[in-house]
Amino acid sequence: MATAVDARPVNYRTLMKKVEQLVATLDGAEDEGSTIQSLVESIVVNFRDELGIYGGRLRNCGQVEALTANLVSINRRYKAHAGLRITDV
Repeated sequence: MATAVDARPVNYRTLMKKVEQLVATLDGAEDEGSTIQSLVESIVVNFRDELGIYGGRLRNCGQVEALTANLVSINRRYKAHAGLRITDV
């Protein structure tokens, strides 16, 4: 697992080629459903190495889901845009 300390250099030429392939995939889609499916599949396949973020063990998901539910409740009740920003990752 890569952590923030184990940052890898990014090859921007390869990254841009992958972005171009993603755009080509989107251009070839026929309807909304297939567009979304094509988008997700392309991101998972093409950007697997670039998007790896380790969020901790799965046993911590209960606390994160509870926090998310609280933020949604705050936003509905007060018509606000409460959220959580993670910095220095």
